[in-house]
Amino acid sequence: MKVKEVEKHIVDWLKEYAASAGVSGFTVGISGGIDSALVSTLCCKTGLATHLVSLPIHQASSHLSRASQHIKQLLASYPNAQGMEIDLSHTFDTLKDIMPTSADQKKYLLS
Repeated sequence: MKVKEVEKHIVDWLKEYAASAGVSGFTVGISGGIDSALVSTLCCKTGLATHLVSLPIHQASSHLSRASQHIKQLLASYPNAQGMEIDLSHTFDTLKDIMPTSADQKKYLLS
């Protein structure tokens, strides 16, 4: 497999996509999984501003740790990367508390 050629093709495509969309970079959600790790790395390789965002919601500490470690690695390797973590657990709990239960659901449905 021609890994370097495939990588270059994807990175070039991302640059072209950003240019055609009129944006100056990317924002990537970092979950601690392989998909977000791959996408965020490829976005960083474009040289465009890449915002790495971890948004945990009652996330397992192992996932949060992997996400944080990955962000730190990218920040150390790519000057165009910026990272942040925003814990959304409280926001999620608040939303969950105000959402109607299945018994109340009919009064909130649009007809």
